[in-house]
Amino acid sequence: MTVKSEALEVNLADYHVDVDVDAKYSVLQEVISKYYGLMEGLNTFLAELSHPYKNWRFIVAEARKYSLEYFHLLKSHPKGPQAAELLIGIFINAVESCNEADVRGDSVDNILLFLQKTIKESDSHLRDFRFVIDDTFDRIRSFPEDLFSLFVRSYYPINRLAETYLKSSQTFCTDFKALNRLLIKYYHHTYEYWLNEADPQTWFKKEAVEIDQNYSFDEFFRSISHRRLKDWRSQLDLSIQNKHIESEEKRPGPPS
Repeated sequence: MTVKSEALEVNLADYHVDVDVDAKYSVLQEVISKYYGLMEGLNTFLAELSHPYKNWRFIVAEARKYSLEYFHLLKSHPKGPQAAELLIGIFINAVESCNEADVRGDSVDNILLFLQKTIKESDSHLRDFRFVIDDTFDRIRSFPEDLFSLFVRSYYPINRLAETYLKSSQTFCTDFKALNRLLIKYYHHTYEYWLNEADPQTWFKKEAVEIDQNYSFDEFFRSISHRRLKDWRSQLDLSIQNKHIESEEKRPGPPS
């Protein structure tokens, strides 16, 4: 027996919307247009993106597919950088708009992974993607602290991504302002987070019951102590004051 519910029917009617794909996504259709087998899935994805009631879990999963599995189509297409910019924007929109924590986390990981793939696999086209990469660095940096912390805790560390970018772009790029500003925020956020936690050595002595109180753990905890973190933070602040933020050689960061 089928139970009819007027309330349910009204709700379904409210969510049924005839969707026109937003014109801004046409560049993705253009990049994929030669591959007819992909077009139906792409158009379904774009329709969901254009829907007022977005299924962010589906959107993030599909955006990951087109950004990672089909990056080889983007990198060699004249409008590949524009398509990459759109895909980054989709992930960023998910971070800002989705209420599901795991989907936001996936979006953050996908942004950093897509940047990593773009930097490593663009080859001779990397110069064409430079604006997208630098713009994404700026957009990540502009997130408020609560969302920025998701990037700091990601499986794909920002500092390692920075090293990859420096190695890959050093032959043509001399302005690393966007990257350095992101690194400054990244390191400051990291230092402040751990300085707001208990000092590791103090915590260990308090929590450990059966230890020799006469044994010195100073050397063991030295590199992760609050004192060392404060030293690194001071060195970072000093380097920002004294060095050119655009320069590769003078980029900020903790001591080695």
